[in-house]
This record gives sequence, structure tokens and C-alpha cells, in this order.
Amino acid sequence: MECDGFAVRLDWPSVGRSGSVRHEFTQFTTSLRRAARRAESTRRFWSAGPLRPLAVTVVPIARVAYRAHVGECASARCPTTAPLLGMSADADSQAAQRPR
Repeated sequence: MECDGFAVRLDWPSVGRSGSVRHEFTQFTTSLRRAARRAESTRRFWSAGPLRPLAVTVVPIARVAYRAHVGECASARCPTTAPLLGMSADADSQAAQRPR
């Protein structure tokens, strides 16, 4: 699937599941620069409160996938920031699925 934009990904700890992480995507945009600004703004917003995401990152994502994504997803196959770092997204999801 072609990635035609970017979103801010928030990773949250799962309540009641030790070590489990869920995520959500917010603020879709076609501009990487705008997505980075939105991620920084999101980090500042959550930093003052008692509840904070584990990570706030920018991910490449298709508009269709963004709209279809459910909130509080735990799938390791969802977009990560790996492609923006020059890493393979497949390697990233395989690492997340390896038993520890």
C-alpha cells in the first residue's frame, strides 16, 4: 500500500497486561514537516499530565489505512517510524513479534 502521508503515533501501556503496548494514530497530514511539528506539540500537551504516552512518533501511513485504523490497536503490523529512520518496516515488526 502506497503511503501518501504521515500521522502522529501514540504508544500507550495496556492496562492490566504487563509489558503490553497499544497504539493509536492521530493528526494525518501529507507534510512530514507538519507531522513533526504536531508530534512535538502532542508531546508538550501530554508532558504536564499524570498520564503520558510511552512514545510519540511520526509514521508514514496511507490515508486509507489511517481512516480504517481502530483506536487502541495492539498489532505489530501497523506502521512504525522505521522507514523514516532508513530501516525496513518488516524487520521492525518481526523484532516486535519475537518472544523475549
